[in-house]
Amino acid sequence: MRLSRVLDPVVSLLRERYEGKWMLLAGLAIVLFFAAMAILAPYIAPYDPTQLSVPLEKALEPQPPSWDHPMGTNKIGYDMFSRILYGSRVVLYVVITASLFSLAVGVPLGLVSGYYSGKVDRILSIIMDSIYSFPGIILAIAIASVLGPSPSNAAIALAVVYVPTYYRMVRGQTLKLTQSVFVEALRSLGYPTRVILLRHILPNTAPVILVVFGLGAADAILTEAGLSFFGLTVTAPNPDWGFDLYNGLDDFRNGYWWTIFFPGLAIMLLALGFALIGEGLSERLALRLERE
Repeated sequence: MRLSRVLDPVVSLLRERYEGKWMLLAGLAIVLFFAAMAILAPYIAPYDPTQLSVPLEKALEPQPPSWDHPMGTNKIGYDMFSRILYGSRVVLYVVITASLFSLAVGVPLGLVSGYYSGKVDRILSIIMDSIYSFPGIILAIAIASVLGPSPSNAAIALAVVYVPTYYRMVRGQTLKLTQSVFVEALRSLGYPTRVILLRHILPNTAPVILVVFGLGAADAILTEAGLSFFGLTVTAPNPDWGFDLYNGLDDFRNGYWWTIFFPGLAIMLLALGFALIGEGLSERLALRLERE
């Protein structure tokens, strides 16, 4: 009993300080690493990702990893390391643009729907539930197919898919906060709705928005890989991880493993980075709510 009385406060203090922090830091490190890759790609890529990097006679079959080509070459003779570097620019552009766009649309709609409720809430909820009922990858493929293959169109397709996620989370938080005592007090004091929403309700939903952003971006990376796998993000010979996965399938069947291993590894690591950020923020948020 005495030992537990001594250890319990220590354990509680350590949990409060480090709960979720290692995941958050690890996720940030991974994402920043890929962001640095994308920014520095023109300076550190040893070859042009859309040009032959080996003599023509060697371009007839993929070359294995070597000092000259750390990740080998593909069946066209393109350097895989250079394509991974430049591909990170496309993936991050699509995912970040889609996430910010869906946040910019979903959050205001969630605030308005949760605050006013009634007919506005019912109409918006029906629209968002209709979008949410479609499998994300199917809906993204349908939209991207109509718009045509380009990174910007892929970002629009992903943004439409993830708007309902932000809407539903923010709406739920806003409904809860709208019924709280401090919001009722603000209303009775005559505060404008705009002030209540932007200065008091929105800051209280920010932790949830950050969690959704991290986890949503992780899922968007996998969805973007699916779009590019079907040729809906870039067109040949432009680099993209999912597109290189598709092009490397025949090589893999013939024993050339590196043409799909490195693009697949990049997709997995970047998705893991955003997932760790989301999970770390979620742990910190849960701990804060537990203290309150």
